[in-house]
Amino acid sequence: MAKQKKRATLEDFKKRLDAINPNLFNMLSAPKTHFSFRVNLNRTTVKDVLEKLKQEGIEPQSVDWCEEAFVLPIEHREALVKSKPYTSKEVYIQNLSSIFAAISLKTEPEFWVLDLAAAPGGKSLIFSERAKKVSAVEPDKNRFFMMKRNFKESLAKNIQTYNKDGRFIYKACPQWFDAVFLDAPCSSEAHIDINKGITWWNQRRIYKFAKLQKELIISAFESLKTGGEMIYATCTFAPEENEAVVNYLLSKYPNAKLLPIPHNFQNTQEGLTKWQEEEYSKELSKTLRFLPNKAFSGFYMAKIVKE
Repeated sequence: MAKQKKRATLEDFKKRLDAINPNLFNMLSAPKTHFSFRVNLNRTTVKDVLEKLKQEGIEPQSVDWCEEAFVLPIEHREALVKSKPYTSKEVYIQNLSSIFAAISLKTEPEFWVLDLAAAPGGKSLIFSERAKKVSAVEPDKNRFFMMKRNFKESLAKNIQTYNKDGRFIYKACPQWFDAVFLDAPCSSEAHIDINKGITWWNQRRIYKFAKLQKELIISAFESLKTGGEMIYATCTFAPEENEAVVNYLLSKYPNAKLLPIPHNFQNTQEGLTKWQEEEYSKELSKTLRFLPNKAFSGFYMAKIVKE
C-alpha cells in the first residue's frame, strides 16, 4: 500500500510565515477592519462620486498617493455595495495593494499595455484610464467572460481581450508592448482564512505554481519592448513564487534589471535575498512584500526594466 502523504497543518503554515516575517501570521489572523475602492474614471469623476456617496451618508477617507482611491471601515461595505455609484459601476472595490501595484507601472497616454493573467480585470481598468490601448489575456474561459462583462459594464472601450494561455503570448507578440503587468496565478496565501484552518494549502501547490510563474514571467519579459518596464506580482507570501521567480528571470536575461519601488508605507518588507538553502541576487532587496494591514492585502511585487 502506498504511503499516504502528510496533510499540511496550520503549524506548518505558521512556521513558514514566521521564517518570512515574525509578525506575518498575526497580521494575517487579525480581523479585517477596512476595505478600499477606486472611482471608475471611464464612467465618471471623483468629485461626482463623492457627492453622490455623501448624499447616501457615505464619506470615505481619501488615499494621498492615488486621487481616485478611497478607504472605508469594513462595516460600511454593505452600504457601499447598495449605493447608486456602485450599482452603476462608477466605483470598483479593489484592495490598496493591487491599486498601488497597478499605478506603479510606468504608463503613458500613448502606451500599449499588456495585462497577462488579467481576470477579474481591475488592473486592466486602471491601465485603460492611463494608456492608449490595453491587451488583457486570461486563459480560464469562465473568468475570461466575466472579465469581458466587467470591461463592458465599466465602459472601458480601449481594452482588447484574449482567451489565451499567457505562457505563449510572446511567440505571437515578441517585444510588442510598452509596458507589461503580470499578476501571476499563485498559491494565494494572502487569502487564507486562518480562523478556518488549512484546507487547500500545501507546499506541493507552491512548487506547482512556481513552475507556471517562471514560464509566465519569461513570456511577459519577451513580450516587452526594449526600454520598457514590467511588474511581476502575486498575492502569496512564498519566496519560491516571488523572489525565486524574479531571480530566475534575472539569471536568464542580463538585460533584466530591478528598479526600486518608492513608497511611504509601514506595512512592507523588502524582498528576501536568501530563503532556506537558496541564495538570490542582492538586487532582490529592491522588490516589495506588502504585509496585510487595514485595506492592504498581502502582496508581492517587483518592478523590472528591459535594458
